[in-house]
Amino acid sequence: MSEELQEKYYLTKFKILQEEYYTFWYTDDIDGFLLDKNGMLKSFPTKEEAIVFAKEKGFLLDIKNAEEVLISSEILKKENIRKINCNFFLNNWNTLSDVAHSINCQFIGDSKGKIIRNIYIKLFYGCNILLEDDEEYYRPKWSKKERYWITKVMKNGFEILSKGLNIKIWNL
Repeated sequence: MSEELQEKYYLTKFKILQEEYYTFWYTDDIDGFLLDKNGMLKSFPTKEEAIVFAKEKGFLLDIKNAEEVLISSEILKKENIRKINCNFFLNNWNTLSDVAHSINCQFIGDSKGKIIRNIYIKLFYGCNILLEDDEEYYRPKWSKKERYWITKVMKNGFEILSKGLNIKIWNL
């Protein structure tokens, strides 16, 4: 959201239905993406163009820890996702939240409602990030309702992302 240049950016590639968009993500008190003069995500069709832009603007760009966010037509078409990869969905959820915040859009994944919060917590713990050596691996069980809401959150986030990239990629 900030129009000030940050100290350091991370190259983030969105691959959406075979098209690539290279953007600049930053972490701060509030994480976000570099915006263009129209308030949309600053993006480039190639990694090389993004790197040249970063050099011209003189900001530090972390390419080693570049993030790739894959948005598949499979997710967009389904009403209910069968297999839930917690790492994949949590990573996408967080990234889409940062996009929404950057372009001032309301993202249902940021809702404080009980269903959304509980799903987010299950995804987080399902990544087993905080797992100690002596603890059992956690595999969340998902109800139909939760699967439906995960799909709904992802679709909403992808709509926001398409707005932020100024592209029309699907009709949901």
